[in-house]
Amino acid sequence: MEFSEPQVILFVGDCERASRFYTALGFRETFRSSPTEPVKVEMTLGGFVLGLALPGPAAESHGLTPVTEGDRACITLWTDDVEAAFAHAVASGGTSRRARHTFRETLLVAFVTDPDGHPVQLVQRMAEAEGAGERH
Repeated sequence: MEFSEPQVILFVGDCERASRFYTALGFRETFRSSPTEPVKVEMTLGGFVLGLALPGPAAESHGLTPVTEGDRACITLWTDDVEAAFAHAVASGGTSRRARHTFRETLLVAFVTDPDGHPVQLVQRMAEAEGAGERH
């Protein structure tokens, strides 16, 4: 027995809105359940697959009880410029959650919240920032 093609599914209030946000962060759409009013959209970035699904149809079709509030999951995206990524994510419909800060003395980290309330962590190695001429 083998497992393959892992995917994380986020329950969202609007698949189109969520898809636009993650497209702006570099994800590419690979599947949608319907051309209009999809109940699920799948997207990829690198080898990572992200599913965006409406909670109601998931509950009805699969007998799940989706959690739709609180920090249910966190998407982490590595970047070479955390400040620019943070500004871009906010301009693309995210909400500022925590500005850039140092973590473990080697990383710069910032958080935004996607349009459905999921935290998105943006991470940069400090050596990359120093190589670009930033001072910390």
